[in-house]
Amino acid sequence: MSRMIKMDLDGAPEGSIVIQDIKDSLGRLLVKAPRTLDPDLKRILLLRGVREIVVQDASGKNREDLDRMLEKEKEAVKRRFSKWPDSPEKDHVVRLFLQALEEFSGEQNIKTS
Repeated sequence: MSRMIKMDLDGAPEGSIVIQDIKDSLGRLLVKAPRTLDPDLKRILLLRGVREIVVQDASGKNREDLDRMLEKEKEAVKRRFSKWPDSPEKDHVVRLFLQALEEFSGEQNIKTS
C-alpha cells in the first residue's frame, strides 16, 4: 500500500508523482494519474485554478512509523497536562489537542485503500 500526501500545488516539487486524477471545478478530467509533475504541467494546473494535488509520498516513512509518531505525540500531550488538576475543562482541552493531532495527521497522511 503506497501512501498519498495532499499538498499545495505551489509547494509541490517537480518530479512528484501525481497519483490521483485531477479534475477542474466542473468535474472535467485535467490530468489522468499517475503522472509526473513537471514545470509545464504545474503552470497549466495553476492557470486552471488547481490549488492542491495528491502525490505519492517520497519520504520513505511508512504508515506504521507515522502512527507510532502520532501515538508518542498524544502521550506527550497527556503528560503535559497531567499536572493540571482534574476537571471537565482540563478533559475538554486535552480532547481538543488530541483531536487537532488526529486531524493534522489525517490531512498529512491520506491512506490508500
